[in-house]
Amino acid sequence: MKQMDKMEWFKLVHSELIMFMQYIEQDLKIIYATLKDGKFDDNYKVLADAPLGKIIKEFRELDKKKGFSKINEKDYELLDEIREIRNYWAHQCYLDFHYIEDPYEKQKVFNEICEDLHVDEERVYELQQRMERLRISVVKKYRRK
Repeated sequence: MKQMDKMEWFKLVHSELIMFMQYIEQDLKIIYATLKDGKFDDNYKVLADAPLGKIIKEFRELDKKKGFSKINEKDYELLDEIREIRNYWAHQCYLDFHYIEDPYEKQKVFNEICEDLHVDEERVYELQQRMERLRISVVKKYRRK
C-alpha cells in the first residue's frame, strides 16, 4: 500500500472509530433515559452534556439498581477504556508521527499506529453493535406512550 493510500485508510478508519464511540455514548444516554423512572426527556437532560465518565457511572448505577445486567463486566471495562481510547485518537495520534523527521522512523511509527487503530476500531465496533442492539431492544420494550 502506498503512503498516501495508507494515510487515506487511516483517516477513514480513524473517522469511523470516532463515530462508533459517539454512537456508544448516545446509546448509553438513550438506554439510561428509557430505563430510569420518570420522564424520558427529564432523564435524558441529566446526562445530555455530561462527560463520558459520568455517563458510564450513572448508567452502571442504574444497571445495578434495576438488576438490568444486559452489559457484561468485559463491556464495562471497554467502556471505561473508551475514555482513554477516545482521548488518544482525538488529541494525540497524528502528533505521534507527524513531527518525526526521519522518513524511515516516521513510516515505522505510522505503521505501528495503524495497527493500534485497527485493533481499537474492531473492539469498539463490536461493542457499538452490541450497544445499538441493546438500545433498540430497550426502547421497544420500555418506551412510555
